[in-house]
Amino acid sequence: MKGTVLDVRRVGLRRNGRCVLDDVSLSIMAGRMTGILGPNGAGKSTLLRVLLGVLRPDAGQVLLDGRDLSQWHRREVAHRIAYVPQGHISLFPYTVRDVVALGRVSYTPFARKVGAEDAAIVADALVRLSISHLAARSYTDLSGGERQAVLIARALAQGGRILVLDEPETGLDYGQQQRLYALLRELADDGYAIVATTHDPVRAAVAFDHALLLRCGRVMRDGPAAQVLDAQGIARLYARGPDDECTGAASPEEIS
Repeated sequence: MKGTVLDVRRVGLRRNGRCVLDDVSLSIMAGRMTGILGPNGAGKSTLLRVLLGVLRPDAGQVLLDGRDLSQWHRREVAHRIAYVPQGHISLFPYTVRDVVALGRVSYTPFARKVGAEDAAIVADALVRLSISHLAARSYTDLSGGERQAVLIARALAQGGRILVLDEPETGLDYGQQQRLYALLRELADDGYAIVATTHDPVRAAVAFDHALLLRCGRVMRDGPAAQVLDAQGIARLYARGPDDECTGAASPEEIS
């Protein structure tokens, strides 16, 4: 089923008197891979937090399945939107199976252990990501590409059909990046809505269907990835000059 599942409408956000997002609009669609690009400080991570409902905008609104995101219970949001962080390394040697099972917490928050139905969902996620053979391995012993696959499996186990990823290729070698984006494409073809930030405009032009280019918290271009990420679009997005500093934008420290 295709259609808009997350609709960002003229969102504005200020922090410490500074403008972080200014009149940003974006439609996240099922079956489509959407990339969010921009230089450091452009507002990419902030926009992800708004999509997840972690930050509430000062202006505009975000609609989840046609209803204002602020009206959803956090558990309902967790059942629809799953977040995949970048470069996550656990401090404890949980097994891969245990890490993926964390995706079921919002369904059984008071359960002492995973039930049969949850265990089956976790097993299915491991199969989907082709990492069943890693189930008993310690998450801390895995390669970067394997850890990323585990985090995506956890997101699938969570049940959300909207996957929000923060620079998923960080720390991966070229081959791992190829496999990652092939997997994301497979999920999009299966009806998942994929939205991810990235610092690689060349890959994004090929891998993503749609791209939003942010600069100083404002939308510079928005449209089919191959079109907006042409040579001119990339040059404008990352251009440096007298006005390179986003005087209205907050630093990452101010929005965390």
